[in-house]
Amino acid sequence: MIITKKYLYRKYVVEGLSVKEIAEEVNLTKHSIRGKLRRFGIRKKPFKIGNEIYDNRDWLYHQYVELNKGYTVIAKELGVSYTTILSRILYFGWKVKGHKDIDKGAPRRGKKHKEVSLIKIRETRQRKRIITSCFHCQKSIELVLSIYKRSENSFCNRDCFISYLKENRVICEDITDSAAYKEWRLRVYKRDRYRCKMPGCGSQSRDIAAHHIYPKKKYPEKKYEISNGITLCRSCHEKTYGKEEQFIEMLVRIVQTMSD
Repeated sequence: MIITKKYLYRKYVVEGLSVKEIAEEVNLTKHSIRGKLRRFGIRKKPFKIGNEIYDNRDWLYHQYVELNKGYTVIAKELGVSYTTILSRILYFGWKVKGHKDIDKGAPRRGKKHKEVSLIKIRETRQRKRIITSCFHCQKSIELVLSIYKRSENSFCNRDCFISYLKENRVICEDITDSAAYKEWRLRVYKRDRYRCKMPGCGSQSRDIAAHHIYPKKKYPEKKYEISNGITLCRSCHEKTYGKEEQFIEMLVRIVQTMSD
């Protein structure tokens, strides 16, 4: 389902639903709904302009439109919340600029760094490095410290990594041609009405897949449970590749909501 400004205005202002009620209705988080309300400038109470410098339409127009600064940059310069600036931009009726629309160099263009700042920049660019060993062949390798901390297993090159994967490959039973799998897939599709259930997707495509919420490789006892399946479009299904466990909690909640 595509969340439009007209839909949110009707639900939030006209019908008086809370953020929680709207989130439950569209299967999204409360944080997502609040963000969309902010982005569309939808309020239950009328917005009031004060006497601060950012309340001055001409001043804000000069900063946001003429100097092409982002609202987060303006907020940081003034020491206020970015929503304070964003709400006034929406109130004055100006288009909210995306990341690509903002001139990132505008705040510092024509200015020179102080010597103290230059020293700090040089120090940050001199990355700390560490000597460790390849996880597969035990060859000595040099890595940037941040990369070493980010990954438990480090490899000397791509070929070594591929060799490790081949030697430690987990062979999974191919069940896609079995009658039991086809019956399970059909029951999942029928329950979900042949539509993608990924939050915020709204795709009406019939190019779908029955996704195992708990991967069948690690949880073979759950592979034919209907509660362990959910319909996803091909695009959303590809997003889960290699990251299946990161989606488990969210997809389980969606299935439970459909079952209630």
